[in-house]
Amino acid sequence: MDRGQGYLGTLLGRHAPLAATVALAIVSGLDLSPVFDTVSFYLASFARNSPLFHPELFYYLTSLAISAMTLLLAGIPAALYERLRGLQTSSPVSLAIWLAGTLLLTLPVILRALAPVED
Repeated sequence: MDRGQGYLGTLLGRHAPLAATVALAIVSGLDLSPVFDTVSFYLASFARNSPLFHPELFYYLTSLAISAMTLLLAGIPAALYERLRGLQTSSPVSLAIWLAGTLLLTLPVILRALAPVED
């Protein structure tokens, strides 16, 4: 029975915040993102004359780039916290910092998705 509580503690302490962080990062890569067109423009200048320039694939590549950058940028405060504390692995606090940073970066997309549609 102790083994089940350990698994539940690990699930809630590590895996749930990581899953929520990745889910929010995926949301930030939606085409509702205020930076989607800008990132798409810059990626187009680098991807021209490559196999990645197919329009449908390029759409997903832009979304993936925004999601990856969201994860990277949101992870900076968590990494600084871990460095200052001298931690060797991520703690629940650093994962919560990472989740909060991802939420802040994704907030414009969430607000745009929840806004009423104007005709």
